[in-house]
Amino acid sequence: MAKAAIYFEEAQRLYVQEGLSLDTIANILGGKVSRKTLYNWKVAGDWDTKRKNYLKDTEDIQNQLIQLFRTMLKEALKNPSAQNVNAVLRTAGAIKLWQGVKVIKEETEGKETNLKDLLKAISETIGES
Repeated sequence: MAKAAIYFEEAQRLYVQEGLSLDTIANILGGKVSRKTLYNWKVAGDWDTKRKNYLKDTEDIQNQLIQLFRTMLKEALKNPSAQNVNAVLRTAGAIKLWQGVKVIKEETEGKETNLKDLLKAISETIGES
C-alpha cells in the first residue's frame, strides 16, 4: 500500500485541524513520511487554504455559540427557571468545548444556590451586564 493511502489523511488533519508544523507531523508519523513528502502533499492538497477555511469556520461557530449564550443568558436573568438555567449551562459547555473557555464551576457545591446569583456570576465572568 502506498504511503499516501496510509498517511495522507492523518497528515492533512494534523496540519489543517491541529495546526501542527510539517516537522512535527513528520515526527508524529515516526519518520515514515519525510518532510519533503509532507510539503509536496501540502502544496498539492492546498492545505494552507484548507487550514485557513477551517479556522474561519471554527471562529464562525464560536461566535454563533457566544451570541446564542448571550441571548439565553439574558432570558435566564429575566426568568431564572430551571429550563432557562439548564439551557445557559449547556450552551456554556458547548462554548467550552469549542474554544476552551473557562466556565464557572459551581462554587457553592454543597450549599443552597440561588439561581439568579449563579446566573449573575456567569454573566460577570463573561463580561455581560
